[in-house]
Amino acid sequence: MKDVGHYLIKNKNMLWSVSVCLLAMVLTTFILNTVLGLLVFYFDQSQSVFWHVLSPYTIGLLLLVMGWSVLYEFYVFRSGGHTLAKQLKARRLNLIESTPEENKALKLTEQLSKSFAIDVPAVYVLPDEIGVNALTAGFHNKDIVIILTWGALQNLDELELYGLLGHEFNQILTGEVTENTRLKILYSSLTTFSQIGSKVAKRGFSRYAEKPRHRFETSYVAMGGVIWLIGSMGILITRLIKFLTLGGRTFFNDHKTKRRLMNDANIQTLLRIYVHHAGSQIHSEYSESIAHMCFANSLSPQSWLNIHPSIEDRIYELNPSILQNLQLENLKRIRTQPLFSLLRPLEEVNSEFYNPWVSPQPLPLLRLSPISFALNDAIKPLNPEVRRNMERPELIIRAMQTATGSREVMVAILMIRQYREFIPANAEVSRSIVDALLHLDGRVHIQIFLDACQNLGNMPATISRQFLTKLAKIIQEDGEIGLLDALLIEKVKSDLNLLPMHTPASLENVKPQIVRLIDALLHVQQINSANQLEVRHQILQRVLTTEELLQFDEISDEPIDLGEIVNDIAGLLLRDRLSILGVAEACLWGDRIITQDELDVLQLLYWRLGFDTDDIVDQMQKKNSVLIV
Repeated sequence: MKDVGHYLIKNKNMLWSVSVCLLAMVLTTFILNTVLGLLVFYFDQSQSVFWHVLSPYTIGLLLLVMGWSVLYEFYVFRSGGHTLAKQLKARRLNLIESTPEENKALKLTEQLSKSFAIDVPAVYVLPDEIGVNALTAGFHNKDIVIILTWGALQNLDELELYGLLGHEFNQILTGEVTENTRLKILYSSLTTFSQIGSKVAKRGFSRYAEKPRHRFETSYVAMGGVIWLIGSMGILITRLIKFLTLGGRTFFNDHKTKRRLMNDANIQTLLRIYVHHAGSQIHSEYSESIAHMCFANSLSPQSWLNIHPSIEDRIYELNPSILQNLQLENLKRIRTQPLFSLLRPLEEVNSEFYNPWVSPQPLPLLRLSPISFALNDAIKPLNPEVRRNMERPELIIRAMQTATGSREVMVAILMIRQYREFIPANAEVSRSIVDALLHLDGRVHIQIFLDACQNLGNMPATISRQFLTKLAKIIQEDGEIGLLDALLIEKVKSDLNLLPMHTPASLENVKPQIVRLIDALLHVQQINSANQLEVRHQILQRVLTTEELLQFDEISDEPIDLGEIVNDIAGLLLRDRLSILGVAEACLWGDRIITQDELDVLQLLYWRLGFDTDDIVDQMQKKNSVLIV
């Protein structure tokens, strides 16, 4: 009985959709015929506006085109979503020939399919679309496809892509994909004219500058514009009907996706689109007809009667406070820009903004010289496997068998790094642990520190904060801080569940933080002072515009919170984070041997920005071997 009821409801919904579509076709035909009747009446006032000499031809032509478009759409969907992907000129992804970003999307799709016990849908990508969006089409499990934009693959990290795909799987499980596909076929009768007009107009534009110009290109543009104008009435009526019948389901789908995934991944996806410069717009002649199938609005935000609410409204519906937090984060970033230094009192106004953990005050300055050990120990990094298995003193092994002992080892290592083998007499740390560490190769200390992080165990929130504050005070005791020490604190935050979730940010808002990170990277290097400013200028040329170069010409001497800076940069688009890391590698370690401290910084920085670190460590080890030979 349940299946029979579901079948009746499904057919009732479909009958309603067909009825509404037929009404829209009649209304569109009536309006276009009446508009033409006004033109005929202007020349021959004996003709009726509603039925004139051209009415039979006009109505016949409109019905012929509408009927042909519906039949053609049925043909297009003969193989379900696969033929729609072909119509959109999407490229199918496969594991054998996929890039890392494509491979990640395929693996997440397979993972979600197993979780929900359904067939794995095929995944396609729209290679020319930079907006972040996705759609799902098909009738049956075997022919359902998920189509992602290139912008979604290139700009979303794993969590955000998981939220996007989770929304598409929610549509598959609720049967909404089949309904959307049928609506695409039905409403094609009203969107065909605009699509034809767009295709004709596109022929008047040269895609590449070096391509010879067509002598009829102006005619194509004019003709396409006229055809599109005729079809705009159908577009307007289609939007109105979709807005009235489908406009309320987006919020429902967002909440259902959140419950189904049991996390806030789809909120992170929406936040990413919110700060992305291209948004979710799809620049295609089919963007109108597939608008109701997409994750987010495929049309311009300024378009009338959009089916999907704005990204801002969707985020507010899922979490009313998160947008306020995002705006406060942007305000905090603005205060770091030189031109807005007078706005610094606003920081006190917004001091109630919750943060999991606050760096101890006063904030330190950037350390201008690297902390390291003897030069012969620091030149060549150890193989990761060798470093993990190097023999350690019995005292250190025993200490790391307990959470308390592990914390004491971590404190000792940071004291050794900070004071360069000088430990104050009143330091609350075992002198025997310090002596045992000092007799080890200095390159092993960071590995011991990372191993100790895994032994911290479950600590109450208050104790965790106190311990983190103690470590932070150690690394900035002399009023300065280096990047490696700050990244070690970030690792401790992660293991104590005090690492703040990164807030998506645009590149323009985070450029001051990028400059400070580059300054911090430079001072980890074993580069003499004469060359540092030259290298800094070369790096900044790749990141900043000419005007911005003048703005950040000098190294800032203001207090710095490297943890907050790295967290801001972690909120950038995936490709922006990769670009920053690529510039750092090319300029800092492109033609010189990397030291152990530098490799540790690079590894931790990759980890903090959300990337796997094994490949980069292996690559740097191989490059070192070549340079040394």
